[in-house]
Amino acid sequence: MRQHRILDIRLDESFALVSTTAVTGLQYMLTPDTWNWILNYLNTGDYEDFGIFPSNMSGIVNDFQINCLKQLIEKGYNIARIPFIRETTGYIKLRGLFKHGKLFFSIRRSDEFINYLESKGL
Repeated sequence: MRQHRILDIRLDESFALVSTTAVTGLQYMLTPDTWNWILNYLNTGDYEDFGIFPSNMSGIVNDFQINCLKQLIEKGYNIARIPFIRETTGYIKLRGLFKHGKLFFSIRRSDEFINYLESKGL
């Protein structure tokens, strides 16, 4: 981050895989504090992490990926569904574009989630 590289971040249930052109698949545990820090970097490029303790696991939340995605959609961030040829996959893939990187989501398909995306125009 200090080198101001563009990050590719793939979110999973409780962690993120952070990649750049030089580093592939660095696993980073997600809590509300670490999520806000990552989101701040993607928007502004500010890498200052004072007060962020990624080893503190007390803030891990179930379904964190869905909560993060819904938060971004509600705030009007640039989130789009990645089209797929056939409707046979069990996951819906979405991506978010930011000034300093990209977020990739892969969320298990459910009728409730599909209805939510359709109501938001995605």
